[in-house]
Amino acid sequence: MNKFKPTIYLLFLSLMLSCSADDEAENVSTTETYSTEVYLTDSPVDNTGVQGIFITIAEVRVNGMALESFQRTTLDVSSLTEGNTELLGHVDLEAGNTSEIVLVLDDATDASGNTPGNYVLTADGEKEVLIPAQNSIVINDHAEIFATGENQLILDFDLRKSLRYGAEGGYSFVSSAQLSNSFRAVNKLETGTITGKISNRTATGAEAVVVYAYESGSYSESETQSNADGLLFSNAVSSTAVNDANGNFSLHFLEEGNYKLVFASYEDEDNDGKLELQGELDMNLEGELALNEITVESNSTVNLDLSIEGFLNL
Repeated sequence: MNKFKPTIYLLFLSLMLSCSADDEAENVSTTETYSTEVYLTDSPVDNTGVQGIFITIAEVRVNGMALESFQRTTLDVSSLTEGNTELLGHVDLEAGNTSEIVLVLDDATDASGNTPGNYVLTADGEKEVLIPAQNSIVINDHAEIFATGENQLILDFDLRKSLRYGAEGGYSFVSSAQLSNSFRAVNKLETGTITGKISNRTATGAEAVVVYAYESGSYSESETQSNADGLLFSNAVSSTAVNDANGNFSLHFLEEGNYKLVFASYEDEDNDGKLELQGELDMNLEGELALNEITVESNSTVNLDLSIEGFLNL
């Protein structure tokens, strides 16, 4: 028997393990990550009875990593419209699609220690508590991170889709599944904007006019009917109110692609502070563009000049 064989074998095994460890260390050290800023924005609520909607965010994680420099914060998300955003923090990410984005809400107290953590502030100054079925909201949407230090991950919290108004009054969060679907995640580098002006905004006498953006081919007349959470136009990618008498509006952070715009008129018919749908508006668009095929490109703005012709049959 050769007594040197075990010694040679152990030496060989040691060298193999050492090389493997060196390879792993090299792989880890050469993985490129890119600093990515994470922002929150909102699409407006079409409700005259709401003064503000406050949520308390305890933690944000992207691809399993908590945001750096993030501090527990309470925000009036209903103020983050018309392209306004709130910087939450930043995180170093590899290039490619995000795998998971999680927002953790605190429904007990706000960032100052006051109760509640999440609430609707009504027009008369009352707080109505909002308690999510689950505090951790897993955003179903994904965004692409590029090999650049200019990534801005926008989390678009569509409050219109996230709240339910009860038959007997009062607000609450929608189901966990619907709440997750109330968020979009986009990289600002891949988005553009649609702006427009309705020359005769007051023609219908409506209390509010809302613009809804749909991916081309995804809109159907059933969108004017309430879904299980009482939501109209539930599959719209984004929406915005035409707030001023001049008829100006803007839709921000739309990913590259083709969109159909739908315009709807609202009125508080029973004076309960909640707007009811009057009908879908028939719009005239000047120029060669068509409202069912608006092309949005990244880092660009599409400008529209429109007028109201009347109501479409619902």
